[in-house]
Amino acid sequence: MRVESATPVDLPVVRAAYADARTTQREQNAIVWPEFTDAAILSEIEAGNLFRIVDADSTAGVFTVAYEDAAIWGEQERGAHIYLHRLARVSGYRGGLVDAVLMWARAQCRRLGRAGIRIDTWASNTALVAYYQRCGFELMGQRRLARNPGLPPHYYDGIELALLEQRCGGDAESNP
Repeated sequence: MRVESATPVDLPVVRAAYADARTTQREQNAIVWPEFTDAAILSEIEAGNLFRIVDADSTAGVFTVAYEDAAIWGEQERGAHIYLHRLARVSGYRGGLVDAVLMWARAQCRRLGRAGIRIDTWASNTALVAYYQRCGFELMGQRRLARNPGLPPHYYDGIELALLEQRCGGDAESNP
């Protein structure tokens, strides 16, 4: 498996992965991501922040990356981490997706001298929080978000997030 930058040609598979994620969220009675517009997806592609996980010649999943995230991490944001968002697998694909993303993110951490990887998820999704902990993430706390026009609407209404971090051994320190 490998990670590649998404291109505009990948728009249909990105949309399909997000649709599959929304289906899973509904089945789990979880908070459901909104429908992301083509313009928003293409903007992330143009910025170089949307990636595909490729197995053989097929897209297995997608994710986005950010290099700062004060809207979610608040005063804990120090510009020293890589933030992973919207990890979604294509329907029917099983296994290895998160491992591939984390291997890529750790390599990015080392290359950029970042302290670690951060990820957030709904605090109520205890199974996913536990999964990320098994992947080596430490639960750094929870944060209830106030309405913020800088965030998509699915973060509104006092959503509480679990904030997770994994150190990468970069030059920066992850603790103040």
